[in-house]
Amino acid sequence: MAKKDKGIAKTLPMRALDERGVRYEAHEQSHRQYTSAGVAEELGVPVAQVVKAMIVQRSTHQAGQGEFAVVVIPGDRRLSLKKAGALLGDKALRLASERDVVRVTGFQVGSVSVVGFRLDDIVGYVDRQVLALPQVIISGGRPDVGLALAPNDLVRAMSAQLGNLCEDE
Repeated sequence: MAKKDKGIAKTLPMRALDERGVRYEAHEQSHRQYTSAGVAEELGVPVAQVVKAMIVQRSTHQAGQGEFAVVVIPGDRRLSLKKAGALLGDKALRLASERDVVRVTGFQVGSVSVVGFRLDDIVGYVDRQVLALPQVIISGGRPDVGLALAPNDLVRAMSAQLGNLCEDE
Protein backbone atom coordinates (compact mmCIF):
# COMPACT_ATOMS: atom_id res chain seq x y z
CA MET A 1 0.00 0.00 0.00
CA ALA A 2 1.66 3.26 1.08
CA LYS A 3 5.39 3.63 1.05
CA LYS A 4 7.14 5.16 4.04
CA ASP A 5 10.74 6.29 3.97
CA LYS A 6 12.81 5.09 6.91
CA GLY A 7 13.12 7.63 9.67
CA ILE A 8 9.92 9.56 8.88
CA ALA A 9 7.33 9.14 11.60
CA LYS A 10 3.76 8.71 10.35
CA THR A 11 1.85 11.98 10.30
CA LEU A 12 -1.91 12.46 10.34
CA PRO A 13 -2.01 13.01 6.56
CA MET A 14 -0.03 9.78 6.03
CA ARG A 15 -2.46 7.89 8.25
CA ALA A 16 -5.44 9.42 6.43
CA LEU A 17 -4.00 8.38 3.04
CA ASP A 18 -3.27 4.88 4.38
CA GLU A 19 -6.89 4.57 5.60
CA ARG A 20 -8.13 5.52 2.13
CA GLY A 21 -5.78 3.08 0.42
CA VAL A 22 -3.91 5.85 -1.40
CA ARG A 23 -0.35 5.18 -2.49
CA TYR A 24 2.21 7.91 -1.75
CA GLU A 25 5.90 8.37 -1.30
CA ALA A 26 7.18 10.42 1.64
CA HIS A 27 10.08 12.81 1.11
CA GLU A 28 11.85 14.35 4.07
CA GLN A 29 13.39 17.72 3.31
CA SER A 30 16.62 18.87 4.91
CA HIS A 31 15.07 22.24 5.80
CA ARG A 32 11.63 23.38 6.87
CA GLN A 33 9.89 24.75 3.80
CA TYR A 34 6.75 26.87 3.86
CA THR A 35 6.37 27.69 0.15
CA SER A 36 5.77 25.68 -2.99
CA ALA A 37 8.91 27.18 -4.52
CA GLY A 38 11.07 26.17 -1.55
CA VAL A 39 9.78 22.59 -1.55
CA ALA A 40 10.15 22.32 -5.33
CA GLU A 41 13.74 23.52 -5.21
CA GLU A 42 14.64 21.13 -2.43
CA LEU A 43 12.98 18.12 -4.07
CA GLY A 44 14.04 19.03 -7.62
CA VAL A 45 10.54 19.11 -9.10
CA PRO A 46 8.61 21.82 -11.00
CA VAL A 47 6.85 24.33 -8.73
CA ALA A 48 3.47 23.47 -10.28
CA GLN A 49 3.70 19.94 -8.84
CA VAL A 50 3.98 21.21 -5.25
CA VAL A 51 0.29 21.97 -4.89
CA LYS A 52 -1.04 24.64 -2.57
CA ALA A 53 -3.77 23.69 -0.11
CA MET A 54 -5.62 26.78 1.09
CA ILE A 55 -8.42 27.03 3.59
CA VAL A 56 -11.28 29.30 2.60
CA GLN A 57 -14.15 30.47 4.78
CA ARG A 58 -17.74 30.78 3.66
CA SER A 59 -19.70 33.89 4.55
CA THR A 60 -22.91 31.93 4.99
CA HIS A 61 -23.80 28.45 6.14
CA GLN A 62 -25.84 26.30 3.82
CA ALA A 63 -27.36 22.94 4.64
CA GLY A 64 -24.78 20.17 4.46
CA GLN A 65 -21.83 22.55 4.13
CA GLY A 66 -19.33 23.47 6.82
CA GLU A 67 -17.96 26.93 7.36
CA PHE A 68 -14.57 26.04 5.82
CA ALA A 69 -13.34 24.31 2.67
CA VAL A 70 -9.91 23.39 1.30
CA VAL A 71 -8.99 24.39 -2.23
CA VAL A 72 -5.99 22.92 -4.05
CA ILE A 73 -4.22 24.58 -6.96
CA PRO A 74 -0.87 24.09 -8.76
CA GLY A 75 2.02 25.63 -6.85
CA ASP A 76 2.85 28.11 -9.59
CA ARG A 77 -0.67 29.57 -9.80
CA ARG A 78 -2.74 32.03 -7.77
CA LEU A 79 -6.16 31.28 -6.33
CA SER A 80 -9.07 33.28 -7.75
CA LEU A 81 -11.44 33.90 -4.86
CA LYS A 82 -14.04 35.04 -7.41
CA LYS A 83 -13.92 31.69 -9.26
CA ALA A 84 -13.75 29.71 -6.02
CA GLY A 85 -16.70 31.69 -4.67
CA ALA A 86 -18.71 30.91 -7.81
CA LEU A 87 -17.93 27.19 -7.49
CA LEU A 88 -18.83 27.18 -3.78
CA GLY A 89 -21.89 29.40 -4.27
CA ASP A 90 -20.57 32.19 -2.04
CA LYS A 91 -19.61 35.53 -3.57
CA ALA A 92 -18.15 36.72 -0.25
CA LEU A 93 -15.81 33.71 0.13
CA ARG A 94 -12.47 34.66 1.70
CA LEU A 95 -9.23 33.09 2.82
CA ALA A 96 -9.44 31.87 6.41
CA SER A 97 -7.38 33.70 9.00
CA GLU A 98 -4.14 32.11 10.16
CA ARG A 99 -5.74 31.49 13.55
CA ASP A 100 -8.71 29.69 11.97
CA VAL A 101 -6.45 27.64 9.68
CA VAL A 102 -4.60 26.26 12.70
CA ARG A 103 -7.82 25.78 14.68
CA VAL A 104 -9.72 23.82 12.02
CA THR A 105 -6.88 21.88 10.38
CA GLY A 106 -4.32 21.41 13.15
CA PHE A 107 -1.59 22.48 10.69
CA GLN A 108 0.34 25.71 10.61
CA VAL A 109 0.07 27.98 7.59
CA GLY A 110 2.62 26.80 5.04
CA SER A 111 2.26 23.13 5.95
CA VAL A 112 -1.49 22.59 5.52
CA SER A 113 -2.13 19.17 4.04
CA VAL A 114 -5.18 18.14 2.03
CA VAL A 115 -6.33 15.43 4.48
CA GLY A 116 -6.08 14.70 8.20
CA PHE A 117 -7.83 17.80 9.53
CA ARG A 118 -9.05 18.35 13.08
CA LEU A 119 -12.55 19.09 11.81
CA ASP A 120 -14.21 16.51 9.60
CA ASP A 121 -16.67 18.77 7.74
CA ILE A 122 -14.07 20.47 5.53
CA VAL A 123 -14.94 19.71 1.92
CA GLY A 124 -12.36 19.71 -0.85
CA TYR A 125 -12.07 21.39 -4.25
CA VAL A 126 -9.25 20.81 -6.73
CA ASP A 127 -8.37 22.95 -9.73
CA ARG A 128 -8.68 20.95 -12.97
CA GLN A 129 -5.12 21.86 -13.97
CA VAL A 130 -3.83 19.62 -11.19
CA LEU A 131 -5.02 16.56 -13.13
CA ALA A 132 -2.59 17.37 -15.98
CA LEU A 133 0.44 17.06 -13.68
CA PRO A 134 2.47 13.80 -13.71
CA GLN A 135 2.50 13.78 -9.88
CA VAL A 136 1.70 16.14 -7.05
CA ILE A 137 3.50 16.87 -3.82
CA ILE A 138 1.28 17.68 -0.84
CA SER A 139 2.31 18.67 2.64
CA GLY A 140 2.87 15.78 4.99
CA GLY A 141 1.50 17.96 7.78
CA ARG A 142 4.98 19.12 8.77
CA PRO A 143 7.11 21.78 7.05
CA ASP A 144 9.87 19.22 6.42
CA VAL A 145 7.82 16.38 4.86
CA GLY A 146 6.24 16.22 1.42
CA LEU A 147 4.10 13.39 0.07
CA ALA A 148 4.18 12.53 -3.64
CA LEU A 149 1.11 10.94 -5.18
CA ALA A 150 -0.87 10.72 -8.40
CA PRO A 151 -3.25 13.62 -9.09
CA ASN A 152 -6.26 11.31 -9.42
CA ASP A 153 -5.40 9.78 -6.04
CA LEU A 154 -5.31 13.27 -4.55
CA VAL A 155 -8.84 13.95 -5.78
CA ARG A 156 -10.03 10.55 -4.55
CA ALA A 157 -8.40 10.96 -1.12
CA MET A 158 -10.10 14.31 -0.66
CA SER A 159 -13.44 13.24 -2.18
CA ALA A 160 -12.96 16.54 -3.97
CA GLN A 161 -15.00 18.37 -6.54
CA LEU A 162 -13.13 19.65 -9.62
CA GLY A 163 -13.36 23.20 -10.89
CA ASN A 164 -11.61 26.21 -12.36
CA LEU A 165 -10.05 27.90 -9.32
CA CYS A 166 -7.00 29.81 -10.61
CA GLU A 167 -6.61 33.37 -11.78
CA ASP A 168 -6.24 33.71 -15.52
CA GLU A 169 -2.65 34.03 -16.72
